[in-house]
Amino acid sequence: MKKVALKSGALLLSLALAASTAHAADPAFPKGPTSPVTLEVWSWVPGLDKTVTAFTKQYPNIKIKILNLGGGPATYTKLQTAIKAGSGAPDVAQVEYGFLPAFADTGGLADLSKYGANDYKKYFVPWTWGQVSPDGQAVYAIPQDTGPFAMVYRDDILKKYNIAVPKTWAEYAKAAATVKTKSNGGVKLGNFYSTFAPWFMALAWADGGQFFQRQGDSWVQTLNNSSSKKVLNYWNDLIKKGEVGTLAGFSADYWNAAGAGKLATNMEAAWGPGGYAGSLGTKSAGLWRVAPIPQWTAGSSVKSGNWGGSSNVVTTQSKNPEAATLFALWLNLSSNAITADWNNGGLFPASDAGLALPALAVTSKNPSKFFGGQNISSVYAQASRGVNVNFQWAPWFPFVNDNFSKQMDKMLKGQLTPDQALDAWQAESLAYAKQNGFTVK
Repeated sequence: MKKVALKSGALLLSLALAASTAHAADPAFPKGPTSPVTLEVWSWVPGLDKTVTAFTKQYPNIKIKILNLGGGPATYTKLQTAIKAGSGAPDVAQVEYGFLPAFADTGGLADLSKYGANDYKKYFVPWTWGQVSPDGQAVYAIPQDTGPFAMVYRDDILKKYNIAVPKTWAEYAKAAATVKTKSNGGVKLGNFYSTFAPWFMALAWADGGQFFQRQGDSWVQTLNNSSSKKVLNYWNDLIKKGEVGTLAGFSADYWNAAGAGKLATNMEAAWGPGGYAGSLGTKSAGLWRVAPIPQWTAGSSVKSGNWGGSSNVVTTQSKNPEAATLFALWLNLSSNAITADWNNGGLFPASDAGLALPALAVTSKNPSKFFGGQNISSVYAQASRGVNVNFQWAPWFPFVNDNFSKQMDKMLKGQLTPDQALDAWQAESLAYAKQNGFTVK
C-alpha cells in the first residue's frame, strides 16, 4: 500500500473557539495574518468571486485569487501533475469526496489537524467529517457541500394514475408496473444512471453497503457486496420489464423526457433540483416535488446515501497553510458563504447549522420555486442526517468509477447478469489496485 506522507506546517493556529456548546453557523474563526498574503484557490463553485468579497472584508490581509478550471478530470489531472512535480499547486483546491483519497495518497495534501481543524469537527454533519478524516485523526480537507439522496417526482403524473408517493421499494416496483400499464408504456416511473457509479453506490450506501474499508496499511474492497447485488438486481428487473429507463444523465434526451412527462421520478442528490430548474426552465415548472427515497423496510427511519459533494484541501506547497486553513473553514462555516454558495450554485451545505439556514428555506426562488414552492431543503436535510457515517472511498476510485460503466453496458446488452457484472467490476478493479501497489483483498 502506498502510504500517505503528510507534511506539517510550522506553528499551530491560535484557535479561540466559542465557549458556548451551541453550534452556530458562524463559530469563532482563527485570527488572520498580520502581514499581507495571497492565496490561490482552484474551485468550480459559481459566483465564488462574489462570496469571497465578504471574506476579504473580514480579513483584509488575505487576498484571494480564484482559478476556475471547470472541475472534473481536467482539474484533477492538473492538480495531480502539480503535486507530483512539487510546484504549481494552489493553496486551496476543491476536491470531491470520492477522489480525495487519491490525492491524500500522494502526500501532497496538508494535514489540517496540525492547524486545529479537529476543533471544528463538531460543526459538521458527522458523516461528512468521516469523508475528510477517515482515521479520525488526520484531516485531509474541510467538508464543503454534499449530495444526500431524495426522490424527485412529477406530482401531476402520480395523481393522474392514482399512485401514492412510494415510501418503500416494494411500493415503487408496484407503482412502476401501474404507470407502464396505464400509460401504455408511454411513461416510465424512473431512470437508471448506468454511467455514474456514485449514483448506484449511493443507493447501496443507503442500504448499509460498504465498498472499501481500510485496515491498517491494507484495504478490503467489496464492490459486489450484498447491498450492491440487492440494488442492481432490483433495478435490472425493472429495466427488463420496461418500467424504468436508462437515459444518460444530464443529456438532452433525459431533460426532454423529464420535461415532457415521459418520466415520473428519479433519485437525485441535493444539488440535482437546481439542475432541473436550470435545464427545464418553464417546462414542467411547478409540477415537481421531492420526497425521501423509498426504504427497504416499511416504517423504518429515513436512510439515505450520498452522491457527490466536495471538500477544500490545502496543499503542502502552500506557503501560508494557516491562512489557507482559515479560508477553508470560513468558506464552509460562515453563514454568508454558505448562503451565497446555495444561492449562486445550489451547493447543499455540509455544516450542521448550514442545513437550518433561512436561505435554504426560501420557497419563492429556485430550486424550490420550480418544485411547486415546496421547502425541498428540509427533505434533503432529513436525508443528510440519514446517511451512514461509516463509508469510505479508496485511492483507486477513479478506475472503479470508469470500470462501472463498462460492466453496466454489458449488463444492459444482456451479456452479463447483475451478479456477474458486479463480480467483474470487483475483479477488474481489484487487479488494477494490486497492479498499482496497493495491499488490498
